[in-house]
Amino acid sequence: MIPGLDGVPGLEGFAFATPGLFLLLPVVALLALPSVTRRRAAAVVADGTLARAASRPTWRLRFRRLPAVLRALAIVLLVVAVARPRHGNAVTVAPEEGVDVVLAVDVSSSMTQQVLPRTTRLSAAQQAVAEFADHLEGGRIGLVAFQARAITLSPLTADHKALKQRVSTLEPGLVDDGTAIGLGLAEALTLLGDSPARSRVVILLSDGENNSGNVEPADATRVAQALGIRVYTVAFAGTTGAASGLRAMAISTGAQSYDARTPDELKKIYADIGNLERSQLGERKFVDFTEYGPWFAGLAVAVLLLEGALRATWLRRTP
Repeated sequence: MIPGLDGVPGLEGFAFATPGLFLLLPVVALLALPSVTRRRAAAVVADGTLARAASRPTWRLRFRRLPAVLRALAIVLLVVAVARPRHGNAVTVAPEEGVDVVLAVDVSSSMTQQVLPRTTRLSAAQQAVAEFADHLEGGRIGLVAFQARAITLSPLTADHKALKQRVSTLEPGLVDDGTAIGLGLAEALTLLGDSPARSRVVILLSDGENNSGNVEPADATRVAQALGIRVYTVAFAGTTGAASGLRAMAISTGAQSYDARTPDELKKIYADIGNLERSQLGERKFVDFTEYGPWFAGLAVAVLLLEGALRATWLRRTP
């Protein structure tokens, strides 16, 4: 973490890259103090006795310590400049390093079964997906629905509002009834095949076992392994056999499998998956800074030039 001033109103995001350099400031004070003392003694001697200096102080006498003060100020400004004051503008992720997620959702007739009054398995899945889209910042999402066949309802898009609208239209009857898990995964992998994202993920939700299609889940899973795509699986209020088959798919791709029994559990699962995938990108994130060090260094040079000019002219010491 970069030390900063986030707690100070108006200075949120301001920080120093190397704040340890401020330990040099006491050294600056110790170096400047003898210089100021010497200047004062020299000025008093140059103008005569201490009594005369005190009774008739001239402007030169009054500003006799100004060069020493200016030099100390210049050194302080240089220390600040080397400490690199800067303001963090925004945390960003390089475009090729984001998260691309394809949601593969079972919309077979069994998904119309109720899990709560006025809440079916499919409507619970729609709510969970909508919340997932709201919280997946900096990522693209695609949508695949499957029954006996699989169809793409949305390509990968960063327009999560449009994606949520497509999710709201999910319903059985888009194609012939059935549960083609292998085809659903294969269609999702097709969307991710050319993705440049560092994290490529499929979240496959089903409440049944594969009973349709000409692609076996095991074959589609091997393709996911070859492509380096993680497949998270969610068995939502389904059978024991369904959960077992989905679990094997997830584990073989380095992902996790979940078994949700309630809508709240389902929402938490989607949130957990989103957090897991964002954590994969932590070391690839960077902060765009505006650097102020050069400004402080320039000001220090200006102060040193002023000090030199004063010493050579108005405040010049006579032998």
